[in-house]
Amino acid sequence: MRGDHTEKRSLVLDVLTETAKNLAMGLPPVRSWRLNSGPRAGEVFEQRDEQLERYAFQAVRSLTGALGSVEGLDIVEVGPGDVLTSGLSLLAAGANSYTVIDRFIGNYQKPEAKRWYRAVHQAWPRVFPQQQWPKYLQADAFPERYPERVEILSGAVEETATERKYDVLCSYQVGEHVTDIESFAELNARLLKPNGIGVHRIDFSAHAIWARYADPLTFLRFPEWLWSLMGSNRGLPNRRRHHEFCAAFERAGLKTNVTDLEFYPDETVKNARLAKRFQGMPYDSLKVGAAVFICSLESSKSQKGAADGRESG
Repeated sequence: MRGDHTEKRSLVLDVLTETAKNLAMGLPPVRSWRLNSGPRAGEVFEQRDEQLERYAFQAVRSLTGALGSVEGLDIVEVGPGDVLTSGLSLLAAGANSYTVIDRFIGNYQKPEAKRWYRAVHQAWPRVFPQQQWPKYLQADAFPERYPERVEILSGAVEETATERKYDVLCSYQVGEHVTDIESFAELNARLLKPNGIGVHRIDFSAHAIWARYADPLTFLRFPEWLWSLMGSNRGLPNRRRHHEFCAAFERAGLKTNVTDLEFYPDETVKNARLAKRFQGMPYDSLKVGAAVFICSLESSKSQKGAADGRESG
């Protein structure tokens, strides 16, 4: 009983704290300070290999795993964060071009960003010994020296306006933060070439303060109005579940293959403790902690065959 009381007290305090932070972020001076005071969507670089894996090499491993190679491809990434480490890595792996779509464009040339880029270059021979670093690509001059290869599109997913088509549209730990998952899904249909694919890793787990709770689904207990009160100005997860993304991609006319599924243990999903919106959802969907969605245009027979081949393989 004492443990339940302590948890409830902690929960109330955290709700009050998160609400206060959200209200503060709604004030222009506070928002401006926060966006420019340090990492917004990432970490301070501490020269750790696991940081490079998450923020630089994850995209290369993911896309080469799905495609075999990124050689000569035009790639667009949604929400890369404060630095373009994944873009630098993809160009180093042979991509023809790299485009960014982000609501909050960062200072990609600041000294902290350059530290990340130099570390990517230094680690490359050790991490990808089979892939020689391109002679043209200089970490210290990235991205400003390569306007013909790097394009930056400012704005939310819903506002993205470009006539370009891409071989790959990718995102990593972004889908759970977008305001409108329908627009996120439709972006694939709009921007992909006929034989292109979308690759999206979506993290359905608790973020920030809610990740410290013993019950990993604590963040699903709150009704929508309270969750909005705590995070509408801060980019907290949208809490849309696995089956909702599957349906959104299907409505956008995409064929989707889901891979790399991560699940919570069976005993984790306690329906009675969840907010009403989640109580009626499929159990198998609530159990998903993370997944990779590989999307292709349903109308493209050639890509459909390639996708089927990947599934059977």
